[in-house]
Parts: sequence; C-alpha cells; structure tokens
Amino acid sequence: MLKKIAAVILTSVLVSGFLTYWSYTPISERADDTMYESASGIFTLHMIYALPIILISGFLTDFLVKNGFKGFSSVRLTVVFQAFLYMLSGVIIGIILILQFTKDDSNIPISLLIAGSSALLYFIVSRLIERTWRHPA
Repeated sequence: MLKKIAAVILTSVLVSGFLTYWSYTPISERADDTMYESASGIFTLHMIYALPIILISGFLTDFLVKNGFKGFSSVRLTVVFQAFLYMLSGVIIGIILILQFTKDDSNIPISLLIAGSSALLYFIVSRLIERTWRHPA
C-alpha cells in the first residue's frame, strides 16, 4: 500500500511539473498590464487536480488490471499488455471527466493524450518502485 501511495505522489508531482512547465509564461514573454500566475501557483493548482484523479484511477486500474494477469506465463507480454490497459484506462477516465466537466471541445485530443500518458507514467513509476523496494541496491 505504501508503494502505491508513493507511486501516486511521484506520478502526480511529475505530471504537475510537466504541465506547469508547459503552461508557464516566462517573465520575458509576458504582456504588459496582464496578470500571470507564478510557477509554484500553477504547480499547486495542477497538484490539486492531479493527485485525487491519479489516486482514485491508479488504485482502481491496479485492482482491475493486475488481478487479471496472475496466471500469464510470458512476463514481457504481460507488461506490454498491462501498459496498454493502463493507457486505455487513462483515456477512458479522461473521456468520463471531459464529458462530465467540460463544455469546450477544443483541447480534447491533447487532454486525452495527457490522461493516457499520465496513466502510463503511473504504471512505469509503480513498477519501478516495486522493483526498487523489492531489490534494494
């Protein structure tokens, strides 16, 4: 359980950091008479949204995907198929959130790309944490 929480927190920090970098306007490019949010403010806002979404969807996806692959013999095929299912679950959860909360459809492809990438990143971080804590260096 501690490993999953660590994976959720680390994934949320990485996703929020990327989104902050992507949406931050440097001081040299800012227009006069316009108010801009600081990088830490943007990061905090992204964390407020990303952490609960990654927490709930990560635990739900872990439960559904990992329990379905206990009897597979090929480790590589299992990892590839699980990675695909994590990305698919991220896109499905993204679609549900977009349909529930968004009225504007201009950024849907980018939003679904971010959702799928975040789910894949959670899968990778979760596997790395499991392997690191299982086999300390």
